[in-house]
Amino acid sequence: MKEPVRRTKHPWLVGAVMAAIGLGYFALLSESGFQEPVMTIQQDVDAIAQLDEVDSRYVESASIDPKLNDAQAMTVGVDGRLYVAGQDAIAVFGASGAEIGRFVIEGRPKCLTVANDGTLYVAFSDHIEVLDATGKQKASWAELDDQPYLTSIALQDEYVYVADAGNKVVIQYDQSGTILNSIGQKNEEQDVPGIEVPSPYLDLAVNDEGNLWVVNPGKLGMERYRSDGSIVTSWYRPEMLDLKGFTGCCNPTHVAFTQDGKLVTAEKGLVRIKIYDVTNGEYEELVAGSKLFPREQSLKDMVVDSKNRILVLDPRQNAIRVFETQNESGAA
Repeated sequence: MKEPVRRTKHPWLVGAVMAAIGLGYFALLSESGFQEPVMTIQQDVDAIAQLDEVDSRYVESASIDPKLNDAQAMTVGVDGRLYVAGQDAIAVFGASGAEIGRFVIEGRPKCLTVANDGTLYVAFSDHIEVLDATGKQKASWAELDDQPYLTSIALQDEYVYVADAGNKVVIQYDQSGTILNSIGQKNEEQDVPGIEVPSPYLDLAVNDEGNLWVVNPGKLGMERYRSDGSIVTSWYRPEMLDLKGFTGCCNPTHVAFTQDGKLVTAEKGLVRIKIYDVTNGEYEELVAGSKLFPREQSLKDMVVDSKNRILVLDPRQNAIRVFETQNESGAA
């Protein structure tokens, strides 16, 4: 039996939020061609920022210098290795944070993921390359048409899922590079609302139960899909003046899952990292508030490592910042 699609009980609030943001100016993002609303009314921003001035179980415990030019993306393998991609290189770090390897590539990846056998699936803006565990190229999949802008990639059984922010869909490949399906396009008969992508952020993740969860950034929420492209359930949190909700035109920008299946989200503009119950969208706790990040910025990527630490790629500091609970870090 099909599970019902959960929708916000206050659809008028989405319109009100979007209208308020529309009063701001538009900043052109350099390479993507997307235009993104930016909040400019200082009093409103201050009021929203005060919402996350609360205590957190998490502390910032360390940072890792990736020593990469324009670091863009991260992924973690089952062996605990952290892979970080930047211009013309992928650096590999052990669980201690020490670099243990580096691959030379051509170009600047937008996202990457690693299979259990060490095979790397590396997505550039318009195509995917497959590397073996030593960094040697095994395959280069065909370039996509219609102005693609690939932003996230994940494996689920025999499928490779890639978020295409340019075309506002999730592309389903088999592991040989054949396109099987496009997921997330509006389909009223199947209750699929359609993925809205006002700016070049579209993320997805597969949890430990093998479920594919996709951000619908324009609707400020999450949607779960089956492998055939049908939607299972969804939830949206457009509550701008409540910490449990998402702010701005299009959040969250990045999502990941903890070892116990909790959803970690990151927002842009006022950067916040939070934890939710993914099944119903219930807000659980704050990891890091906006006071730890400059305003009107975005993170490049976010992952959860084998130690259940939350790692974020901060372009302002050119560093991977690490957040963990106080017990895990040994803090008082």
